[in-house]
Amino acid sequence: MKKLVATAVVLSMASTSLLAQGVQGTADVQPAAYVQQGLQLNAGTPITLAVAEEVNSSTHKEGDTFKLTVLNDVMAGQTLVIPKGTPATGEITWRTGKGAFGKSGKIEFSLRSINLNGTLIPITGDFRQEGEGNTVATGVGVIAIGVFAGFITGKKARLPVGRELMAQLPLAIPFKANGQLDSSFNSAAALAEVEGKTELGQCKLAANALPEKKRKSALEDCYKEKMD
Repeated sequence: MKKLVATAVVLSMASTSLLAQGVQGTADVQPAAYVQQGLQLNAGTPITLAVAEEVNSSTHKEGDTFKLTVLNDVMAGQTLVIPKGTPATGEITWRTGKGAFGKSGKIEFSLRSINLNGTLIPITGDFRQEGEGNTVATGVGVIAIGVFAGFITGKKARLPVGRELMAQLPLAIPFKANGQLDSSFNSAAALAEVEGKTELGQCKLAANALPEKKRKSALEDCYKEKMD
C-alpha cells in the first residue's frame, strides 16, 4: 500500500512538473503571438504634395527652400501614419531669371523632406519649370536695333500655390503599430544617405562639414554648376 501511495505521489509530482513546463512554454510563446507587428512604408511609396507658397525664377535662387504640404492621408495598411497637411520642403537646385529676347526663365527643384511631428523624413522628386516664351516680343526683338532689343524679355518660370507634385520615399520608413514613427528611425542618417546619392548632395555634405567661415562660400560653389 505504501508503495502504491509513493508511486502515486511521484506520478502526481511528475504530472505537475510537466504541466508547469507546458504552461511556462505557453507563457514564453503566447505573448509573441499576440504582439501586433510594427508597420512600414516601403521605399518607392508615392506621396502627393501641394505647393504651399509661390516659387518663381525672379524671387528665388539656388539653395532656397520652399514649403509644401502632404495632400492626402498616407496609410500603412489600415493605419494612418502621415496625415494630410503635414509640412514638407523643396529646394531650388538651379535657375535662370527672365531672359532677354523673349527667352523664358527656368527653375529646377527637388523635393527634400517631410516634417512629421518634428522629425524629417527624406523624400525624392526632381522637377523643371519653364516660363512661357514671349514669342511676339521675340519677333520685335529681331527687328529692334541696338540696346532696345535687350529690353524685350521672356516670362519668369512660376510654380503656383496648389500645384501638385509627386514625391517618393527613397527608403523604407518604420512605424509603430499605433501609427507613430518608430524610435529606431534615424532621421539624420537617412537624410545623409539620400543626399549622398547625388553630386549636389555630396557637395553640400562636404561643404557643411567645413568650418563656419568657409561653409557659406563652399555651399554657394555647389550651385554654380548644374550637377544633377
